[in-house]
Amino acid sequence: MKEKKKCRLRTDRVFLAMGVIVVTLFGADGLRRSLSSQQPNNIKVNGDFRGLEEPVETSTGSSLSYSTVDQMTTAFEGIKYLGYSERELDKSESSNGILAVYTEDSPASEAAQKLMVDLADEKNDYYLLCGEHIYLNKDAAEALNNMMEAYANETSLADFIVYGTTNTYTGGDSLCPKSFAESKSGYCIDLALKAYGSVITYDGNDYESWVVDNCWKYGFIVRYPQGKKNITGDEYCPWHLRYVGEINSAIMKQKDMCLEEYVDFLEQYSFDDPYTFAFNGNGYQIYSVTGAGEKLVTRVPISGNYEISGDNNDGFIITVHKN
Repeated sequence: MKEKKKCRLRTDRVFLAMGVIVVTLFGADGLRRSLSSQQPNNIKVNGDFRGLEEPVETSTGSSLSYSTVDQMTTAFEGIKYLGYSERELDKSESSNGILAVYTEDSPASEAAQKLMVDLADEKNDYYLLCGEHIYLNKDAAEALNNMMEAYANETSLADFIVYGTTNTYTGGDSLCPKSFAESKSGYCIDLALKAYGSVITYDGNDYESWVVDNCWKYGFIVRYPQGKKNITGDEYCPWHLRYVGEINSAIMKQKDMCLEEYVDFLEQYSFDDPYTFAFNGNGYQIYSVTGAGEKLVTRVPISGNYEISGDNNDGFIITVHKN
């Protein structure tokens, strides 16, 4: 008589069966969640809505690349105040910034100077200084270095001299005989040329005209350009440049505006209806903040991706980087 085989519990089969059960349960739960997500939800949002498909201006006629589309999108695109917080601005600070318009009645002071550097320590080998301890805003100094290197590469010349910045000599024998209300701000440079072993006035002509034609690409403008005396109050002055940042200089170049015209132009734009501009593949929104009282309240990105400049007329200009 044959002996009956004993039944043994196979642990490997037990674990396999348990695995199948777990997978089945997870699959069923995933199906339930998928079906549930298709049901409408009642969502309440406090605030107004607006679309972000605003016309975007682009600059033309330059060697730089521009985009016509603002690429920034989020799942909550269109919610007006999403990603913004309130910020209070004190009008006592409105005299500071790269877009401040200074006049003889309201000149720049040393208090307006921010992040200054000594060009003797910062300059490259593509230009000279007329003396020691010539101070300039740090961003402007970097832009100056880039511009002078590009000029040297284009013309094979390195003949520019920074004759002055915040304290340009303007005596009777000066090559830059006029002082300006804005110079103390730290955003200005006065230029001269080295030629035949001597220093001469820069008149914006010949090979050196490259700076007049191309300085906007590096954030500079000829502060007192041709044909704008009735607005600026000064004759054409190619040797006096003002740093305003690349975005602002690009717009001013496109629209053929001097600084006064540009600041006046921006006054029509607010946070609710900003000026939109595309530059080198990035989108920007610019708006002015004005109003009565000593304190002004506006909205700025929580990310901190923006700049504020006073206009020196109790108002502010905010530039927001959208990408």
